[in-house]
Amino acid sequence: MKKKRLDEIIRVDHAGEHGAIAIYRGQLSVLKLIGDKKTSEIILEMAQGEKAHADEFDRLIDERGTRPTVLMPLWNIAGYTLGIMSAIAGKDSVMACTEAVEDVIDGHYSDQIKELENSGKESNILETIRKFHVEEIEHERIAKNEISENTPTLRAFKRLVKIGCKTAINLSEKI
Repeated sequence: MKKKRLDEIIRVDHAGEHGAIAIYRGQLSVLKLIGDKKTSEIILEMAQGEKAHADEFDRLIDERGTRPTVLMPLWNIAGYTLGIMSAIAGKDSVMACTEAVEDVIDGHYSDQIKELENSGKESNILETIRKFHVEEIEHERIAKNEISENTPTLRAFKRLVKIGCKTAINLSEKI
């Protein structure tokens, strides 16, 4: 695997983990204000997982000399705003946001795993992504199970979140 492609993988995953933290930070700020302790606990646990993921990608960025995406400030603002908006709309929107993000990440990590397996190189990064992939799938499962009613509005919201995530992935790999 060429260094350029490995840098893209590290860069985009680094951005994604930090973006997820921003979403959860926005959600938690609203959930705490409205006193939704149950949802706050679920989101806080997921956020702690994302923090561990981000710490590992921070380490890889430093260790490998990979340039982070220049769009990180935008993703922090966009993620935090998405988190606030989803939490204002209620628990189902919070969980729909997580489900949508994690669904995209499931496919994204699956593609990276295949690519790294095919390269036969970078076994440490491959194992890291495999581990994180399993954890992201669990977040998606939890979120899906917490949604009380999958309304047409909620399904439309999930489609928009997925479009945003895919766009962020495509941009963050290169820029």
